[in-house]
Amino acid sequence: MKVSVNTVTGCTKEVLVEVPADKVQTKVDEIYRRISQDAKLPGFRKGKAPLEAIRKEYKSNVREQILQYELPEFFREAVKTEKVDPIAQPRITELNFEEGSPLKFTARVEVKPEFDLKNYKNIKVKKDEAAVSEADVDKTLEGLRDQMAQIIPVEETRLAKTGDILVIDFDGQLEGKPFEGGKATRYSVVLGGGNMLKDFEDALIGMKKDETKTFKLKFPDDYFGKQVAGKEVDFTVVVHELKEKKLPMVDNEFAKDVGKCETVAELRQKIEEDIKARRAAEQRAKLTEQIGDQLIKDHAFDVPESLVDAEQKRLIQQGVERMRHQGVDANKLNEEQKKDFVEKMRPIALRNVHIALIVEKISDKENIQCEPKDFEDYIVKMAKNVNQPPDVIKRYIQQQGNQESIQDWIRYEKTLDFLIAEAKTEAA
Repeated sequence: MKVSVNTVTGCTKEVLVEVPADKVQTKVDEIYRRISQDAKLPGFRKGKAPLEAIRKEYKSNVREQILQYELPEFFREAVKTEKVDPIAQPRITELNFEEGSPLKFTARVEVKPEFDLKNYKNIKVKKDEAAVSEADVDKTLEGLRDQMAQIIPVEETRLAKTGDILVIDFDGQLEGKPFEGGKATRYSVVLGGGNMLKDFEDALIGMKKDETKTFKLKFPDDYFGKQVAGKEVDFTVVVHELKEKKLPMVDNEFAKDVGKCETVAELRQKIEEDIKARRAAEQRAKLTEQIGDQLIKDHAFDVPESLVDAEQKRLIQQGVERMRHQGVDANKLNEEQKKDFVEKMRPIALRNVHIALIVEKISDKENIQCEPKDFEDYIVKMAKNVNQPPDVIKRYIQQQGNQESIQDWIRYEKTLDFLIAEAKTEAA
């Protein structure tokens, strides 16, 4: 078999293959023989038709089988011989095949780019202070109190103030006409919550139940609704309900309810540990981002489109799932929103793949591997997160066929930890 390889770009190659006629004909004859055993042709009993009749009747079928089943085998043999390691399915750009003649084809394939590692140790990074103060714990406690608050109606005569919850109807008119998003009934708004424009919320302060108020409001110039951006609108608001939050006392009972802790002191300690863990994760993310920026800057090369496509698809699926958890149905986005969502994932996918290729090479050079204990630790952590026995998690991973990809991810994360440990840090 004749094979030659041409480089098209840094990560695209063309593999030219010529399979000798006799080698191809051997495969062709085997297929005809298999067909002849079960073939039913007019005038002949099953399996008794002459080979020439079989060849005439099933020629196109045999050609299809050669191209579908044998050509991929010839391709795999060719790339193995030339030590070409494709990372995606080949694209056949030229094909010549007739019985009795050599099979010739050209396959365009993507491979991982070849590049030399530059310096990846002592990368300069800025590191944030991750200390947790009493004020941080107090703020989290207040948030927990807010989550556990009772919502109760206020006195009929009391006026609305910051922190109150109003159930309102509102009707906005732009030059005497309604506009998109300018009207709602039984809408719940928290004064000072920031879910609506500040000027709108401020206009509701001082109102009481069953009161109607009309006021003017100018939308910001950069408001996302282009119809009203920078324009003045007339609003009419009716208050149907006025409620307030009754915050619980921070005592041992509160600690048991919100944190499964016996005492307030124990709850505060747990909160402090949670904040530390979150900030450590945020700090690590910032450090890896800085390291990634430097790695990309020092290692310029073409990135395989197929890997970027796959990563973009993964990010899109991840984004759709995140929207679902937030109560947003991605299928209800309009075409422009869908297009914008997909396009925004492309540069992120490109960056992720670029960094991953560099990190993989560093892993190889530093002999960083996913050891059995690393995988077991991952299983235990996952089991704890989802409150399932480790054996159940391990069995699920094996059933899904995800073990190898998880081990690759662990290796990647270990290499990032290595790069962080080797980095030269300074205060942000």
